[in-house]
Amino acid sequence: MRLWIDECLSPLLVRRSSELGYEATCNRDRGLLGVSDRTILEQVRHEDFVLVTNNEADFVSLFGATELHCGLIVLPTRTRAGQLRLLDKVITWINDRSAQVGERPADWMLNRAVEVDDATERVQDYPLPGSPAGLEGA
Repeated sequence: MRLWIDECLSPLLVRRSSELGYEATCNRDRGLLGVSDRTILEQVRHEDFVLVTNNEADFVSLFGATELHCGLIVLPTRTRAGQLRLLDKVITWINDRSAQVGERPADWMLNRAVEVDDATERVQDYPLPGSPAGLEGA
């Protein structure tokens, strides 16, 4: 699984992703600060990255209108330490869920969103495109 960290989150998440065994990059490292959300969507799709963002409002809609994508992770806005902690929680969630069905994390994430609730920090996942009515979480 390859992770693309959106500019709204700390670029320290790139290093943490690598420590967790995943290739990662971010808008800043790619010279893409300030570009449109649609440009980021096209780039992550073209290079087979899962997008990690806190911009739920825009990206759930964009990914929901996309036939095939490598996945979306939505983290709430937190301090850098909080973002690192939530990334660890989400990566554990993805690794556990994918192992339960015998898939690699990258395969399990296809056309899926994994989201952390802002108030409760509860992790949930759902198909995207698809209906969030099938939310699964803990």
